[in-house]
Amino acid sequence: MKNNLNRAGFPYGKMLFIFIMRTFIFLFCATLFALTPVDVVSQNSKIKIEEDKILSVDQVFDLIMEQTEYRFFYEEGIFKDYPKVHLRKGVIRTNKLLKESLSQSNLNITVTANDAILIKKNPQKIIEEEQAEYQVSGTITDQDGQPLPGASVVEKGTDNGTQSDFDGVFGITVSHGGILEISYVGFLTQRITITQDETIKVQLLEDTASLEEVIVIGYGTAVKKDLTGAVSSFDQKAVDRQPSATNLTELMRGSLPGLNVGTSTGPSGESSIVVRGITSLGADNSPLLVVDDVIYQGNISSINPADIESVNVLKDASASSIYGSRAASGVIIITTKKGKEGKPIINLRSSTGFAHAGLMQEVYGPDNFLDYKGDVFDQMVPKENGYYSNPNNLPSGVTINDWLEYDGLGGTSTDPNLIWYDRLELNQVEKDNIAAGNTLDWKDLVYQTGLRLNNTISVSGKSDRVSYYGSLGHVKNEGIILFQESESLRGRLNIESKISNALTIGLNMQTLHLKQPTGIPGSGSYEVQSPFGSLFYDDGEIKHLPYDDALSSNPFLYTYRDNYFRQREYFTNLYAKLSLPLGFSYRVNWSNRSNFVQDYRFRPAIATLGDGGDLGSRSDQFENRWMVDNIVNWKKSFDDHNFDLTLLYNIEEAKTYESTQSNSIFSPNDNLSYHNLGIGENPVVGSNDTRATADAMMARLAYNFHNRYYVTAAVRRDGYSAFGANNPYATFPSIGLRWRLSDENFLKSESMNDLSLRASWGKNGNREIGIYSALSRLEGTNYIYDRSTVVGINATDLANLGLKWETTETYDVALEFSLFGSRVSGTLEYYQGVTNDLLLNRSLPILTGYTGVFANLGEVENKGFEISLNTVNIESGNFSWRSGLVLSHNRNKIKSLYGDMEDVLDGEGNVIGQKEKDDIGNDWYIGHAIDEIFDYKILGIWQLGEEDEATVYGRQPGDVKLMDVNDDGVINFDDQVFQGNKTPRYRASLRNDFVYKNFDFSIFANALLGHKGSNNEHFNFRVQQQRLNKIVTPYWTPDNPTNEWARLSSKNSSPATDWYDDKSFIRIQNISMGYTFPQKLADKLKIQSLRLYANVQNLPAFSLGGWEYGWDVETGQATPLITAIGFDLTF
Repeated sequence: MKNNLNRAGFPYGKMLFIFIMRTFIFLFCATLFALTPVDVVSQNSKIKIEEDKILSVDQVFDLIMEQTEYRFFYEEGIFKDYPKVHLRKGVIRTNKLLKESLSQSNLNITVTANDAILIKKNPQKIIEEEQAEYQVSGTITDQDGQPLPGASVVEKGTDNGTQSDFDGVFGITVSHGGILEISYVGFLTQRITITQDETIKVQLLEDTASLEEVIVIGYGTAVKKDLTGAVSSFDQKAVDRQPSATNLTELMRGSLPGLNVGTSTGPSGESSIVVRGITSLGADNSPLLVVDDVIYQGNISSINPADIESVNVLKDASASSIYGSRAASGVIIITTKKGKEGKPIINLRSSTGFAHAGLMQEVYGPDNFLDYKGDVFDQMVPKENGYYSNPNNLPSGVTINDWLEYDGLGGTSTDPNLIWYDRLELNQVEKDNIAAGNTLDWKDLVYQTGLRLNNTISVSGKSDRVSYYGSLGHVKNEGIILFQESESLRGRLNIESKISNALTIGLNMQTLHLKQPTGIPGSGSYEVQSPFGSLFYDDGEIKHLPYDDALSSNPFLYTYRDNYFRQREYFTNLYAKLSLPLGFSYRVNWSNRSNFVQDYRFRPAIATLGDGGDLGSRSDQFENRWMVDNIVNWKKSFDDHNFDLTLLYNIEEAKTYESTQSNSIFSPNDNLSYHNLGIGENPVVGSNDTRATADAMMARLAYNFHNRYYVTAAVRRDGYSAFGANNPYATFPSIGLRWRLSDENFLKSESMNDLSLRASWGKNGNREIGIYSALSRLEGTNYIYDRSTVVGINATDLANLGLKWETTETYDVALEFSLFGSRVSGTLEYYQGVTNDLLLNRSLPILTGYTGVFANLGEVENKGFEISLNTVNIESGNFSWRSGLVLSHNRNKIKSLYGDMEDVLDGEGNVIGQKEKDDIGNDWYIGHAIDEIFDYKILGIWQLGEEDEATVYGRQPGDVKLMDVNDDGVINFDDQVFQGNKTPRYRASLRNDFVYKNFDFSIFANALLGHKGSNNEHFNFRVQQQRLNKIVTPYWTPDNPTNEWARLSSKNSSPATDWYDDKSFIRIQNISMGYTFPQKLADKLKIQSLRLYANVQNLPAFSLGGWEYGWDVETGQATPLITAIGFDLTF
């Protein structure tokens, strides 16, 4: 038997391309066009606003003069009665800022050749005749219904104006036919003609073309449109779309190109995070976390999503190399909220929800369990026709007397059902429960609908000198398994004080108190239980073997375990910022993270089979990390030349202390659990303390000419104590370029806001290995000396003084575009990286006296592309519709491993060359992907009529048919082939956000494509299958000759393999709906705003590749479907 493998292209590539093109064309055609504003000064001049602030017109001029060459000349006091200007964080063109600041204007403005701006007040016109006047009042809000304090309200062509108060309310007297111009920095101006007394509600739309997004890039900020590196980001609006989220990963999943976030099945919401695929074989592939400009070594779940202002992901070397040793796997920069100018704001967010067990597998129950056992026996111990059949439902042609005669019991008065039970080898407890009508639904006993509570209260504000933000959040989530629970209390305090015009100091502090559950039922063992078993004995004591079979351990034995887990974390950052002459500034950060963990566990004797099974342990851990950053920044512009220089010197230290105790066989009893471990018979005491140090220097220069040509160059040198004494330091350079094509005369267009080409190159390092990996380590051991056992120590790993940094070199090229007033924007990006000097623990021959050595070996390639498209499809009146499409593709390849060579033989056994050896034990094969499947190829199921050929391979009809690649009549290692990948090759997501008046609706779909996973239910096999229950699946019989499902108790050994199914799927990840109370109603309730919302998360996945009869196609287990309702209230 031989079949040829044909290499087939991935079938979803063409489908995805067509889908993306159709989506793009549809969204493109649905997009409305916008007009560009008239220039007042140079359109190339821009002002960067570091934070939301309220300034007088004079202060606005000071801000412009600080960042440009413009100088203002005007009569003192001319603007004393002008309303203050509310500025939002971002970058705005100088021309736009001036127009917004001087909207209440009857001024004559002249710009001279040397950039001097002369401002004079025009003389008042004499009103020759009296005109009717009207009283106009109203409320000004943004498109989400939030008040806009300080919005400018001006009667066009006059100096008659006012501004809205903190609640967005205004009042003004306007002449008949007058035109009100309502404006706010960062929003489109709205004009209303007045012909009567009236009260109006004005909803301003964001002017995405004028206010450019400022993002945090590490040790500084930058305008997103000016970046030379690959950065993806989302802001507070993403949090607002899903306010019930308790973990930041819930918001990040599928939202950003190149960011791969797994789906959590537990109550804590913990998920894996990978940026642009796997780059290392032996070191950690998790991205670096940075919180408020400081490296954070904690867990992302410690951060309350309600505290998030923005998230930026640095993906290429140009963007992330400033973090050098930490950045090979990408960087996630999280910025938390600060106080905003105005009166104190109190916000309360509260949600209540439920976690429902999603896709669940049915097991054989009371109605079909006995028939299933009969079919198993038919396959394992075949006998006469109908021998194992229900006597009340015998096969055609078999009488009850025939059936009894199979055992020589014809004419007996014994109940045939009891005979049937004996043939099926039921235990007595099962027979008794059948007779009494007692049954158990193990799935319903083990799984539950979990309650989820999420509450956060925050207080924030800002005065002339001090800004503050404080929050306290409580989360209590029950899982979908009984007794599964996670409870946390998260706090945050951000304070910043402006001591003088030059000096600012601040404190950012985060706390976490976490409690994890005690014992929970063994969720997997419910599948094997008989529905006729018993959970307890008659006296109420738990029954260890529910149906008296040694293979049927009671899943609820786990609930008798007494486990105690508590974590307390305190993360503090103190900083000072000093403004210096000539464009220099200095910042110093001191951060400290203290983490305390208590992990106590106890397994009582009652929770184990047999005697003496009690076991207790205590682990107390303390971790302390501190870091100091010294940062010097210089920003200066000379005509069209703009410079931004950043210098850094960093030092850090990390210490951990751990003590452990354990004991077993407690006397006289184990009632004291882990509270008195000393009364056991086998005490073990241990401790483990560690210390690591690191330092770094970094320089980064960003330069642009005419806001058109950009270059950013950086270099960082890192040292870390974990590496060998000969190589503790490494240097990581990078360079990034950007060319704004849309500013070139040959491409200028009113419909094109931005078209930029960028490219980057750089190197990053990975240091995520054990602190003492370069040293020879010792461990305790016993040996015989003079016929006695002696405790000693021996070396395990060989020292490597030459151990050095793992380095990833990456290239990136991208095209970014923004069209039609930023109503269509997106990015097309390609990247490629190679990781050298992989940090691997290589095994050594036992004769050396060592088990292994950490060394730098091998090379891995990683590459892919990313596409993102964002559109404002409709933005008109009371209705808006926005969409976001993300597509990414990633693949990797092992290019080299250990350098060991082996001979290559031809078909006759002759040596024809050499090649580098693969690492078969780790499934690493040179020239193939890290996750590529190398296994026996399953062709289907042996069928009737193929008995002779099946017998050659020790199989029979109903067993799995494997490919004999070399057609030698033997299935062995030589017949294994490559057959796909375990991780998705394509990831796609589509978000649609709708707003109609005060209602909002959002739907987000996520798809993972081009990967396979094990679904061994196809084998219909378990060891001792006649004694166990199983998941209900189809199975082969002569009357049901399926080619996808083996017979019951089929052969799956010698050799063993996995059955791989296509795991491609699409899932509606999130649906959210909300209603924001009208401002008039909010005013009556004496509140600032109130939004009610409902949310559904993790809807069942729809398989695109035929995955069935398994668990959730994405997670391989029961995935919770989460529903929630809540409110967001602001006072």
